[in-house]
Amino acid sequence: MSTHFLQPCTSRPQRLTPQQACRAEHGAATQSQQQPQRREQPSRRGALLLLPAAAAAAVAWPRSALAEQPAAETPAAGAVTEELTFGSVPAAAAVDLDVARWPMWVDRNFSFSYPKGLYEVQDLTYAAPQRRTGSDQVTENPLKAEVRSEDGQQRINVVVSQAAALKRTLFQVTDISQLGDAKAVARLLLPPGAAVLSYSTEAVPQPPKDTGTVLGVIERDPVNYFSYEVLLRDGTHLQMTAAALLGRIYVLGASAPDARWQECGPSLQEVARSFRLRYRV
Repeated sequence: MSTHFLQPCTSRPQRLTPQQACRAEHGAATQSQQQPQRREQPSRRGALLLLPAAAAAAVAWPRSALAEQPAAETPAAGAVTEELTFGSVPAAAAVDLDVARWPMWVDRNFSFSYPKGLYEVQDLTYAAPQRRTGSDQVTENPLKAEVRSEDGQQRINVVVSQAAALKRTLFQVTDISQLGDAKAVARLLLPPGAAVLSYSTEAVPQPPKDTGTVLGVIERDPVNYFSYEVLLRDGTHLQMTAAALLGRIYVLGASAPDARWQECGPSLQEVARSFRLRYRV
């Protein structure tokens, strides 16, 4: 039986003449120049999920476009930079505005109250993503509710996004705290350069659930709501509340120009406080 494959290799490495080595080096440099470099595209992740121009602008604007916007004047809480800034301005105290008499927007998954004098926008199709040419796939409209003032300066939007589009998790997100603490969630939801003036968390107790099985009535965990007061780079003042339901993140944003926040802010903050998801009993 031949055993040549067991013999060690005795061939010597090929030696190149100086001319051959120069040519080989020049060829490798030319090939590296011709090969295009791959650039990582900036992750959109839905960080523009919530902007006052509603979800249409939110899903359409890339991060780079927002970075090109001129920075607005900022309060003493801190300067606006490309990263989120978190100020120490205390949250404003609740104002008695007779919210119980306000109109309500009631959806099968959420509800909120809004001041009298604002009107509901019935046609939300303007915010729907454009269907790709040749594709039969229907993309969900992220904008689920919109209420405006007559002059359009006060806006209340509710938008929804899959939690997995914001952050990958092993299990379905059933509470927003599963995405992180309030600061971590703000970085997922808000665009670069936004100044978070204040934030708070609220754990809302849930009623017991009758399973109709041998388990009987079971206690349910409280639902966490994360609330933020935010100043965007374009000078928009925003009060927003975010919560999770069955793997989806619902965000209500109530906004007005910063110059009008003293006038509109208290009522818009009450709107954000009234936002509740409707969990199945």
